[in-house]
Amino acid sequence: MQNEIQSAVGFAHAKPEKAEELGALLVSFAERSRAERGCLGSWINQDAEDPNLFVFYEIWATREDLAAHLAQPYMEEFLAGRDAYLAKELEVRQLHLTGTPGQAAEPADAAEPTVPADSADLADPAEMNQRYLDAYAARDVDAIMAVYAPGAAAVWEPGKAVSGAEHRAAVAEFLKLEPQLSAKVAESYIVGDTAALVVDWSIEVPSKPEMTGTGRGLDVLKKNARGEWRYVITNPFGSL
Repeated sequence: MQNEIQSAVGFAHAKPEKAEELGALLVSFAERSRAERGCLGSWINQDAEDPNLFVFYEIWATREDLAAHLAQPYMEEFLAGRDAYLAKELEVRQLHLTGTPGQAAEPADAAEPTVPADSADLADPAEMNQRYLDAYAARDVDAIMAVYAPGAAAVWEPGKAVSGAEHRAAVAEFLKLEPQLSAKVAESYIVGDTAALVVDWSIEVPSKPEMTGTGRGLDVLKKNARGEWRYVITNPFGSL
């Protein structure tokens, strides 16, 4: 049987004034990709000598999975507006793994990668609360963003939600204030692949006392195709 695993490598030459923004955007895309069906890996690299050059590499279980990824709204939006970020045309090459399946390490079910028994992804959606807290305590932006599903929304002000690159930028900026966050799940409700958590939280921001406070929030999580819970909405104010 022919190996269906597909991969793509791309080179994005950023305009110097857009390099930092493009880098953050590509990293957010990789995070979204890893939560999509059939994604076996997605990585963003920055050239060691040219800080304006980003190289991305993705591996997908099937050609259909890769095509579905490229048809995602956030990918189509980026590709349509890529000239705002790029100094030259984006170069992408789609590849396929050569050799027989016996020569390549394939998942048991390529279309639906399995989750290892020792995976850091947790079966109980309420336990994602601790993973979120640990990421905040470590000041790890990547770990914080990894608990969210593609297209997830985070409410930073009542009635105002952010997502994608805007969400990542907001998190990175907020962490500079060295906030001390604690949160406890008060109630948990699960219906199929959807969960709602009622969370009591408190936060202390020494440099900005006006941001210190407590509250009760509502978080919504969805279980993805790999059986992993991911936040789709985090709302410390309890309502959108």
